[in-house]
Amino acid sequence: MRIGINNAIAKQQATKVDVNEQNPKALGFYQRIGFKVVGRSELDGQGKPYPLLHLAL
Repeated sequence: MRIGINNAIAKQQATKVDVNEQNPKALGFYQRIGFKVVGRSELDGQGKPYPLLHLAL
């Protein structure tokens, strides 16, 4: 799994990701590989009330 993440970061410049605030496992995963919370939105990309955390390397 780590190889896929490293590949995405290196080759696709995947340095930002959004995580549903109600998904602590996903948040923990990204934090373990170096992402930090840089913002928060009350609504998801479709305007629904699912808060998102914005993470970046």
